[in-house]
Parts: sequence; structure tokens; C-alpha cells
Amino acid sequence: VDFPGPESLKQIYGTFNRALLKKVPSLRSHAEPLTNAMVEFYTESQNHFTSDMQPHYIYSPRELTRWKYAIHEAIESCESVDDLARLWAHEAMRLFEDRLVQPEEKVWCDEMIDEVAKRHFPSIEPQCLQRPILFSNYLTKNYISVEKEELRQYIKDRLKVFYEEQVSVPLVVFDSVLDHILRIDRVLRQPLGHLLLVGASGAGKTSLSRFVAWMNNLSVFQIKAGRNYSTQDFDDDLRTVMKRAGCKLEKICFVFDESNVLSPAFLERMNALL
Repeated sequence: VDFPGPESLKQIYGTFNRALLKKVPSLRSHAEPLTNAMVEFYTESQNHFTSDMQPHYIYSPRELTRWKYAIHEAIESCESVDDLARLWAHEAMRLFEDRLVQPEEKVWCDEMIDEVAKRHFPSIEPQCLQRPILFSNYLTKNYISVEKEELRQYIKDRLKVFYEEQVSVPLVVFDSVLDHILRIDRVLRQPLGHLLLVGASGAGKTSLSRFVAWMNNLSVFQIKAGRNYSTQDFDDDLRTVMKRAGCKLEKICFVFDESNVLSPAFLERMNALL
């Protein structure tokens, strides 16, 4: 059975978005433009990027559902159409652009976001979609758009405490580090959130994950894979971490890096767990 077509998707997610925007009476009339923008961008991405290009370029209505959940989290802080369009664009970048491999693919995605936004939200100001688009709840209790330098200073201050309590390896807060911190944070705050970080060994993927977990008061669990570590040991560790999360309701960040993959069986178990 194929996935629903564009018209069916508009009907399904239009129902969600109308209920969603009831929280902000001034934006109720924008439920249809929001839905049309979501479905059009999803359809364009689905047609442009195929699994022949990369095995993980697979698109399903799950993306729209995740998009809807993300907008739901931040919608109450939106006061204008500009705020709504900026939130819509940010979540599009996180859901669609972050999975892309080649720089030119990311450029296409950025341009398509701007094009679709201007078509469905014609009244927005040009600076509304100005990059970088950063959303966080670090500076306030609400998940809102934040300024880069203000966020950078906050992260630096928190890192000083993190160095004292956890690790002594200093991290330089480049723009890309800020981006990655917010991407990891966005996922770890979601129920059953999980993400795959791809990059050169030693680039800081594990350190950033540990830092964000610490920021969210999550316990970090990582297996101690030695020479004699077996599949049975891995099963026991998985059992332990799942009991802690499921029975004791402990909030846990399970870090599984490339050095932990001692056999294909480990990946099969992780895949089944997800």
C-alpha cells in the first residue's frame, strides 16, 4: 500500500494543524497555509532525493508527524506569522536538511525552504528567514528563536561547570558546535529520541552528546567494550539499561560509538532496540 497522496496528507495534517493553532487565536487563519507549506516541501524533497542517491534518503509521512509535534512544542511562544514561518523553517531544516550528505543538496534544501515559505506566507518580512535559525529553551523556559552570540555565551558558561564536574577536555564553541549542541538537545528532549552522529573520529561527537545529556539531567550509559566483551555481555548491558529506563523511570542517554561495534550482531541489536 502506497503512502497517502498530497491531497490526503493535506486533509490529515490540516486537521492536526487547525487543532494546533487553536492555542494561538491570532494564527488560526494560517492553518491551511501551514499545512500546504508542509506538504509541498515534503513532496518536493521526496521527489528530489531518492534512495538511489543515498540509502537513507527515504521519506514517509512520519516526517510530517514529527514536524507537527515539533511545532506543537513551540507554538505558544509564536506571536505573529513571522514567528510561525521561522519555526516552520527551523523544523524543516532539522528534519530534512540534517540528513543530507552533499553541500549542494543542503543549498537546494535551504533555497526550497525560502521559496515555499514565501509562497505560502507572503506577508512575512525578508529577515524572518535569515540564517542562522536557532531554537532553544536554554535562555528561557520556552522553546523560542534565540540570538547566536547570546546562546554562545550561555553555552560557554555552562561548559565551565561541565569541565569541573565531568570532563577536563575543553571544547571550542564554533558556530558548528552551537548547531550540533542544539540538534542533539532537540532530539534528547523528545520521548524515545535517537540520532546518528556521523563524522571523523575525535571530532567531539561523544563529548557533545555527554554535555547535552548533562544539561538535560540525563544519566549517560556507555558499554565498556574490552577484548573479552561478548554478545552475551552486550545483551546483559542492554537488559540493565532498559530496566533502569523502563522500571525505575530513569532518564538515560545511551551513547554507542564506532569503537563499541565489535561485531555485526551488536548493530542488529541496536537496530531492533530502535
